[in-house]
Amino acid sequence: MSLSSEQLSQLAIAAQQHPPGSLGRQTALRQLVDGIMRSKKLSYPQRGQFAGRYREIYDEAVQDLLLYICQNIQTYDSNRGSVLAWANMLLERRFFRQAIPKVLGKPALQCVSLDALEGMAAPQVAPSLTEVIKECIETDVKDLFKREYLQSDPAINFQTLVLKRLAGQSWDVIAAECGIKKGTISSFYSRCLKKFSNQLREYCIEQNY
Repeated sequence: MSLSSEQLSQLAIAAQQHPPGSLGRQTALRQLVDGIMRSKKLSYPQRGQFAGRYREIYDEAVQDLLLYICQNIQTYDSNRGSVLAWANMLLERRFFRQAIPKVLGKPALQCVSLDALEGMAAPQVAPSLTEVIKECIETDVKDLFKREYLQSDPAINFQTLVLKRLAGQSWDVIAAECGIKKGTISSFYSRCLKKFSNQLREYCIEQNY
């Protein structure tokens, strides 16, 4: 029998009221974890991606999530939402993302690369990370990306090129719009990507990716 959202919150609060390591806390946490799993209401982030490996990634993420809940139940705030809302937020924003490189055996920030900004060509590039990169490029707090432009034409800058690529425009189309050879503009883009890779990576880390 599944527990209601209110019952799950009551278990979380009960666990918080017992000292760490006590039998009371362990009992409440065991019932809470069991209730979360029986609810069948945990979300499935990025479903449809990572063909053949999704279940492995998802199971890893859920395992890490449940361990976190048991070790950090004090961070749950019932005034901010239900236990399932809290658990799903952690699963989507943190643990599923972290599980991807653990299962695939590749660095989480490998997609801050040419492939990541090449129309999401690599299958392991998560849309959520692409959105973070796009946000970094668009906000351009220090105007770094706008100031990096090609052949004394401020309109052809790194920021503009990245946004065009993320919008799905091909190099042929972009080159025609800019009146510049495709090889020239794509080479400029690649140089900029290497130049700003550290800034992009740091921004992703700041956003807890």
